[in-house]
Amino acid sequence: MKINFKKYFPIIVLAVLSLMPIARWAFLEPMSLRFSDFNSTMTSLGQITGLLGMILFALNLVISNRSIFFDRFFKGLHHFYNAHKWMGSLSFSLLLFHPLFLVVKYISTSLYDAALFLLPGSNIANTFGIIALLGMIVLLSITLYFKIKYNIWRFSHKFMVLVFVIAIGHTLIVSSDISRDLFLRTYILFFSILGLISGFYRSFLRIFFDKDFEFTVKNVTMLNPNVIEIELEPTKEVMEFYPGQFIFIKFLSDGVSSEPHPFSISSASQEKNIKITVKFLGDFTSKLGNVKVGMKAKVEGPFGEFFENRKNKKEIWLAGGVGITPFLSMAKSLNNIENDIYLFYCLNDATEAVSLGELKIATIKNSKFHLITWYSKEQGRISADGISKLTNGIVDKDIYLCGPPPFMKALVDQFITNGVDESNINFEEFNFL
Repeated sequence: MKINFKKYFPIIVLAVLSLMPIARWAFLEPMSLRFSDFNSTMTSLGQITGLLGMILFALNLVISNRSIFFDRFFKGLHHFYNAHKWMGSLSFSLLLFHPLFLVVKYISTSLYDAALFLLPGSNIANTFGIIALLGMIVLLSITLYFKIKYNIWRFSHKFMVLVFVIAIGHTLIVSSDISRDLFLRTYILFFSILGLISGFYRSFLRIFFDKDFEFTVKNVTMLNPNVIEIELEPTKEVMEFYPGQFIFIKFLSDGVSSEPHPFSISSASQEKNIKITVKFLGDFTSKLGNVKVGMKAKVEGPFGEFFENRKNKKEIWLAGGVGITPFLSMAKSLNNIENDIYLFYCLNDATEAVSLGELKIATIKNSKFHLITWYSKEQGRISADGISKLTNGIVDKDIYLCGPPPFMKALVDQFITNGVDESNINFEEFNFL
């Protein structure tokens, strides 16, 4: 199977940047001295985890700003958010083990000295480190172990910048290889400042510099009891987008959360107005019924590269439920296509279907666009084998999926098992928020 280097390029870049300080640290002293006995080994592991944890913390703050640049760099914001999540978790784990490795040398001689090392006290450098670590523990515990509203979660993450400031203080004043080596000190300081600026901008300054598009709600339509369509009209600048992209919308009115949330665009790319099609699923979406005509909204974006990787002359689109929205935008935008396209609209039953009329119009305008509705209550779960039979094979086609994560994962696994090249499989998901 071919390795998709474009997919892993951002991870490779972040890995190289993260490991640079470790490479420099490895040349400062002979490894025979770094790992000569148990205590020196524990000290070295403590230094490695501290260096790596700190640079990952800084890089994670750098990439924490949601932007079109990082959307392009990571080939989709869902990849960006996954990287952000894993870098945060890895940084926390490394920084948690950092003092635990270092305290070992005290345990062998005095439990009292070991306790003092792990508690805030007269040693300012150690105190900064322990306070920063405790701050990370509290903030990440809120994220991982408590079910809180999204706006509260976002507010709590603003304090991560303060934690990082304290961590920088510890890093710069503690006696270590960083304080003794110009390259290490400059490298860590550079990314620390970059991370601090990025985190401070995201948490406190972005509101003063945002360049979001301004819209007014023009129409609100209930497509069925659980799905709503909202049409937005630009009040100033028109936002250009490609089919399959998505936006973050912030409604400026009471009754609807003012926090920005992601939605796929369901209107055609040539339309001036933007439509979103939303199913009532959670706290935020359930309140979209309060959206009224004339309400103001700010839109950030567009994001996404869902349909950028088009290589083959035949395509399979798989929509699970409200995952139809990016395909709806693409279908409306089709014009004299040369590719054979098969759209599978997968639902429990016919009552869940929305915008079928618009999709059928697209099939009339484009003879090579084929719409297949799949109702699982009648036909069972859709499978790669079933799709292959209806499309004359799947190996030579580009495949696009959007829908619930279990729906996509099951099909992706089946496609790969059936010989589909992973680079031909594209998906969009919003479960990263």
